[in-house]
Amino acid sequence: MEEGHRSQNENEEESKLDSEQDVKQRVEEQLCECNEIMPESDNEIAGDENSEISWEDIEEERGSSRHKQGSYSETAQMRKRQRLLKELELLLLVKDSKVQKIREELKEYRKRMESLKVQRNKVEEDIQEQQTAGNIAALFRLRALHRRLCEELREEEDLYSNTVMTLQENEHELFKVELEQAKLVRLHEQHKKEEEEYEVQRSLEAKQRLEAHEAASLQAEKRIKAIKTQPMQDIKVQKMEHRKPVENARLHNQKAVQFLKESMARVRQEQAKKELQIREDLEKRMQSILSLKKNIELNQENERAIQLRRKAQAAVKEKEKRKEAMIIESGIAHRFMIYEKHQQENEKRKREFKEQQDTSKAEIMAKILREESNMEKKKRINWALFPEKAKSLDNISGSREPREKLQEYLKNICEDNKFISINEDEPIKKHLGAGTSKMEQEIFARHLEKQRSGIVHKQVAAGREFKGCPFYSKPGVIHFQNFDVGKTYKKRVSLINASYGIAYCKLIGISDHMKDFIEVEFKPPGPLSAGMSCEMTVIFKSMQNKDLEGELMFRAQTGSFAVPLKCTTKKCDLSVDKTFVDFGPHVIGETVSQTINLTNRGAQGTYFEFLRLNFTTSVSKEPRSEQTTSTGNEENNGKDLFDIGHPISNEIKIGQVTKDMIDPFSSIKLPIIFLPTDPGYVQADLELVFFSGAYKNISIKVQAQAIDVPVWVSDPNIDLKICMYDRLYQDAICVHNRASIRHQIKFEVCKELRHHLEFLPKSGYIPAHSSLSFQLKFLPRKSLPEDAKIYFNEETLVLEAPMNIWVTNQIRSIPFMIHAIVTCSDIEIDQQTIDFGPCSIYETVLQTVQLRNRSILSQEFGFVGIPEYVDVQPNDGFGVLLPLESLSLDIMFNAKQAKEYNFELICKSEINRDFTIFCKAVGVLPPLHLSHSRVHFAATALNDTAIVTLHVMNSHTSRNEFTHPVPRIGNGEIAPVGPTSFEFVVPESSYLTIVPAVGTVMPGQKCQVVLMFKPMLSDLEVQKEAVRMLFRAEETRRILEKQELESSAKSEQDSSNKKKPQSKQKDLKEHSSSSLKPQLNTPFKPPDPSDIAVDSDDYNAALASLLRSFKEQFHSFVIPCFIKHGDTTSHKKEGFPPYSIHNTLYLEVNCPTVAPPLIVIPCNKRSTVNFGENAVGKRVLKKVMVQNISQDDLDLQATVLDPGGPFQLLSFLRALQPGETQNLIFSFTPTESKLFYESMEISTAKANISLVLTGYGVAPKVTCSVEKVLDMGYVLANQKRTMTFQLQNATRLHVMFDVKLKSLSYSKYKDQQVLPLFLTSNEIPDHLVGTQNYGGQSVFSVSPIKGCIEAMQTQEFEVTFSPDHENQYYSDVIHVELFDKVSHSIQLKGAAREHLMFVEGGDPIDVPMKSLSILPSYETMDVTDVSQPLKSILLSLKSVKSDNKYTTASREFQVGCIQSTHAAGKKSVEFIIDNPQAVHVQGFAIDPLRAVVEAGTTRTVTVSWTPHSEHDALQIISATVKMSVKGDITENYQIILMPVVVVT
Repeated sequence: MEEGHRSQNENEEESKLDSEQDVKQRVEEQLCECNEIMPESDNEIAGDENSEISWEDIEEERGSSRHKQGSYSETAQMRKRQRLLKELELLLLVKDSKVQKIREELKEYRKRMESLKVQRNKVEEDIQEQQTAGNIAALFRLRALHRRLCEELREEEDLYSNTVMTLQENEHELFKVELEQAKLVRLHEQHKKEEEEYEVQRSLEAKQRLEAHEAASLQAEKRIKAIKTQPMQDIKVQKMEHRKPVENARLHNQKAVQFLKESMARVRQEQAKKELQIREDLEKRMQSILSLKKNIELNQENERAIQLRRKAQAAVKEKEKRKEAMIIESGIAHRFMIYEKHQQENEKRKREFKEQQDTSKAEIMAKILREESNMEKKKRINWALFPEKAKSLDNISGSREPREKLQEYLKNICEDNKFISINEDEPIKKHLGAGTSKMEQEIFARHLEKQRSGIVHKQVAAGREFKGCPFYSKPGVIHFQNFDVGKTYKKRVSLINASYGIAYCKLIGISDHMKDFIEVEFKPPGPLSAGMSCEMTVIFKSMQNKDLEGELMFRAQTGSFAVPLKCTTKKCDLSVDKTFVDFGPHVIGETVSQTINLTNRGAQGTYFEFLRLNFTTSVSKEPRSEQTTSTGNEENNGKDLFDIGHPISNEIKIGQVTKDMIDPFSSIKLPIIFLPTDPGYVQADLELVFFSGAYKNISIKVQAQAIDVPVWVSDPNIDLKICMYDRLYQDAICVHNRASIRHQIKFEVCKELRHHLEFLPKSGYIPAHSSLSFQLKFLPRKSLPEDAKIYFNEETLVLEAPMNIWVTNQIRSIPFMIHAIVTCSDIEIDQQTIDFGPCSIYETVLQTVQLRNRSILSQEFGFVGIPEYVDVQPNDGFGVLLPLESLSLDIMFNAKQAKEYNFELICKSEINRDFTIFCKAVGVLPPLHLSHSRVHFAATALNDTAIVTLHVMNSHTSRNEFTHPVPRIGNGEIAPVGPTSFEFVVPESSYLTIVPAVGTVMPGQKCQVVLMFKPMLSDLEVQKEAVRMLFRAEETRRILEKQELESSAKSEQDSSNKKKPQSKQKDLKEHSSSSLKPQLNTPFKPPDPSDIAVDSDDYNAALASLLRSFKEQFHSFVIPCFIKHGDTTSHKKEGFPPYSIHNTLYLEVNCPTVAPPLIVIPCNKRSTVNFGENAVGKRVLKKVMVQNISQDDLDLQATVLDPGGPFQLLSFLRALQPGETQNLIFSFTPTESKLFYESMEISTAKANISLVLTGYGVAPKVTCSVEKVLDMGYVLANQKRTMTFQLQNATRLHVMFDVKLKSLSYSKYKDQQVLPLFLTSNEIPDHLVGTQNYGGQSVFSVSPIKGCIEAMQTQEFEVTFSPDHENQYYSDVIHVELFDKVSHSIQLKGAAREHLMFVEGGDPIDVPMKSLSILPSYETMDVTDVSQPLKSILLSLKSVKSDNKYTTASREFQVGCIQSTHAAGKKSVEFIIDNPQAVHVQGFAIDPLRAVVEAGTTRTVTVSWTPHSEHDALQIISATVKMSVKGDITENYQIILMPVVVVT
């Protein structure tokens, strides 16, 4: 059965395949015929013979033949396409049905496989059971069954896999058929569209020909008229020739005026340049002054150094003189006198130098003051050139503080000699001028009083005016001492009234910088008598560890006052027991020490450091050695005496305590040690330095005297310069003996340097008055930093090794120092191993390495033995490294084939040292490649679009690696042959677009990719330019205002000079300048760039400015192209597809940008012409200007707008010369309520501009507060009632309205030519005009009748009802017209009575129409004598009978009282139901039977009927009840009750 079924299915499939192959063959033949008819594309790549049909080429051909008449071949081609489309639809149906059947077969195969698996599992379980039971026969049978089931299952699986493959092939073919069908459908639609466009074009051409014919006829008529009017034209020509000289004169005058304006503009520009130059000069001077201030301290130190050098030189000279004197005379007294004389001369030179120094300091300060005063004058004159905010006159008192400080500083320097004098009134004179009068000073004081905050009232008691602070605080200063951060402190403060009478006080505020930390709990106490006090609580929340000073500001009626407020942190209070230490005389080699006590009386501890600042020596009474002289000369020439880190000598030292912590309220002892090494007087300045500025430094002076030794070294500092490891360096040391006997000496080398340093010989004898030379050998090893950690500084590479020479019979050794800089010869490479990773053969991978010279000597280097696929740049890997220099080198790797690379790069130095870099890489051959790896766009204008086409090609058609290179990663697996997907990722802000960005390429095929480049200006750049333009405009405006003010002030001064004497001209000038200055000192704060809106005028102006001044730019971008094996549709998961990063391709794009040749005015970001909101059907015009900003002529062409759309171009385009503009007029006529959008492209030879036309059609939406009927109610005749209704405009447009009454229309008589209601059965419409006044005027009136409703606003209308006679059926209609169309109709109704009372309700028993006759008037009669007619009210009541039960029926009517505008008369109405018992028997009930109705109200009367249980439903009954209504008259009514029973 199964085999027969399979054979049958195979036969059916073969027959289907035959039919499909026939259809497919016919389709392919039709496609080939289409290909033969269609022209080949010009853009196809040469050499591609097996290319498919290029649909893009067909579209281009259709676009080129868009304006030509279709030929017979095109018609035949179109018919063939239609026939081919039908056959493709048939083939698509066949393929679809086949795919569905194969899927159903797959489902059946799955079911069979599942059943076979279930049977196999069951048989396996049975086999296990029989095997355990030992039934061999059953076991053999079950095993045979199991084998058969397994074979069937395997066959089913093979069939299933074959069917799946068949399904995939059929789905692929189905996809191809759908794709071909879609292409043909698109071509068919495009052909239809082109035919329609061609018909439109033909109609347009016919219209143009007709217009040209009409224009030719008009020209012929004009030519005939011109022949007739030739004589008159000759006369006009003569007149025009006479006018030419006049016009030429006028044009010359205009040109002269224009040239004058241009010259004035150039003058203004030159003035602005001069002012800018002056501003720059002033800034340079200010910088020089500031640098002078900063360098004062440096000059002082330099002068001190010079003074010390001079002292040292003088000491040398004195030493030589003393030697000569000692040789001549050996008397001690004579030597002492010479020493005293030299000392006096020394002190005299010191005093002269100090005086000279003080004089120079005073002169520098005087120059600084003069420069500051000149600078302030220039700021007042040219305030616009200085961006700093000018100081107001209120800050004159604050400006005195730095000047007073400077004066105190100069007074302290020049106590005896007064080099400069500063007048305390100079700040005031500087602001008011040198020649200020008393009147000006009074005006100045008056202005200061006006600027005080608040209004001050004087307090006078017993003829005495109170002056001073009105309140005193207790304590006087609110002081929070030694606070901790994070804690809260409170203090209670009392305010005492110190004035003469009752006073008030109010808390104004707290200093701005203390508002976050201080809170004040203060309630104003009200009036306080003199001597009374009030309390407040000040809360301090410490948040910062710093001192705060401010004040609490109060206000009283006598003036403002403030209470000082201080918050101080914990501080140190440090002192020493003595600041001068004298050791006295001591022999060289001894050790003497003294101590100093440091005491801290403060609440905070601190770290301190005990430092020595300087060291000085003076002349000794004994002869000094040449060692001291030579040492002093070297130190004066080579070192700075004020350098703390490098002291001159170690004779005066600080003990072990150099850095320590001193606790609060404690003391510590500091030892000072004196080790005399050189003979003479020794002085040293020590200083206690406290960390973090906790306390000011404390200076201590130390003095001592030393005695000399006989043996000395001529050069105690041996400098070996720069040395390198493992190299030998030598030098000589000379030791002298000044004694008359010989001495034995011995060199001692410290144990740390015994392996690196050696002296030859190690010991020796020095003869009397002679010298001995020793040899020094220095061979630094690599272990020097570890062996000599004490003497070798690894950071600075400096070796300072102290050595000693021991002399027999001498306690003190002779020290000397060996200096050397030891460096290495290493070249450090930051990367020892470089992994280039996977590298495509189409790309070059670059890695940057950095070489650093660890030595302080320059070294040459070079890379040698570089492979051919590696390149090192710059200079091919050769160069020179300066000391401690770092140099970056680029190592570029370009794989030649797909394999793994391992190689070494060797860098050699000039001393033949090798430095190796290990490199590895993996060569990759991607399955896809680009036709161009680098794209260079042509110069593209801003807002224009440039397009470049390239191809992504898949040349991987075989996996045979022996015939050609195959795609793979290194030595890995070969890429499969099949469809390969790609994706381009464009960087942000690159203005690049790739279409398609994602695609699939089949083997041996290629995919076309379009790359578009549209450069634009960023919003931030335009916003910054807008800020700059605003600033320049403001600066220009201020300069012009300043010039105008100066000219007006000058004219006023000239006019006042004629009236006033010459002595007061200067005062008037200063007064005018001071009055003009505050007007020009208003600061200008430019807005933040982000605050400027994109659609604002400032943004558009900045955009136009940038477009005009745009300079050429060049940008380069690298776009990655990720590659994935398989189709893009196979990826089902969310996120990015699983692309292979190693197969990534890269596309380099070069994008040059130029300025646009054409711009649109007004300029906006997207060149949008926005018509805004417009009513439907209303036409709006807008004008747009285009300007040629290039240097060449431009021919303009534009695309055609949609003829059936709302937008139209009403002007034609013409050629523009450089700088010329043209106006383009567009119209917008919306046809419906929606947003319209259309684009038009203006093209030139250089660039294109896209104009976006937008507009919004809005249908006016106006709602009325009254839906249909406006009932005015009852009104007394000849009186009025007014009611209102509203129209609300719910749109964003202004709506014009027109209100019309139908009673005043021309058609009211036509509408009234109908039969009354009582004569016809048809209903009369409610909107007819009813009863009107007898006087002919309309009974209703409306106000206003015309106007405009603003957008989203409401208009109120007032309706007045004024009847002149009694009637219940007044009516009219109001028509509200919007845009000449009726939008709303409102029925107006009203009723009028002659008397106050009225009754309404019930069933109608009369007609609502005007009577044909006029009732007689009762105004002349006495209403009391005339009997009123009886009026009727009909009430029909319906009761429902169900299940022998009756429901209660009820009706209502109203009795009302009209509110009259007249004061006289009765104001209420009373009604009474007469004899209600008569109807109660029949089941009627009336409520109420009697009531009073006030004026302006109504009362409802309810009538109900409940039938009796014996009532016959078919019986008709009726009842009548009388009611009397009493008001200004009495009216009688009969209420007719008509009950009816309805049986259900």
